[in-house]
Amino acid sequence: MIDLIPIVKDHFNTLRSHSTNKILWGEVVFFYGAPLILGGAGFALSWKIGGVGNILAAFAILAGLLFNLLVLLFDVAAKAVQVGGAGSQNVRLKLAKQLQANVTYALLTALVAAGILGVASGMGMEKVNRWLSGILLILLAHFTLTLLMIIRRIRSAFLNSLV
Repeated sequence: MIDLIPIVKDHFNTLRSHSTNKILWGEVVFFYGAPLILGGAGFALSWKIGGVGNILAAFAILAGLLFNLLVLLFDVAAKAVQVGGAGSQNVRLKLAKQLQANVTYALLTALVAAGILGVASGMGMEKVNRWLSGILLILLAHFTLTLLMIIRRIRSAFLNSLV
């Protein structure tokens, strides 16, 4: 059996304060609440997502890019260990681990969305019903926010490597 819970736990653990190690509930509410509100609004307003094939293609491309980023992160983490050791004081390694957790989680989200879109596309749907649209809106918004988090962490890692 494939256990995906550690991927979700690792991602959730990146939503902690660096100084206190406490969960940042504001970020948790934002990253999970905003997509739920958007999906609920889409459902309530009977939005129907169209262009299933195009959205599926976009998710497939982004999933491929995320796989490549994971491979790159493995190399970055290995170099961070060589430079600063494997201890908890190694900021570069900590950032690489957080990035790995976020990228893996984003990849999981993209694969779930692509799976739903793939089934819909295989059934010949060009537009999905409001239930599926609500779910896809949640996944798309959450995926987008996770990508923005990844961009923020990459920026932080880049700035940290210049110091």
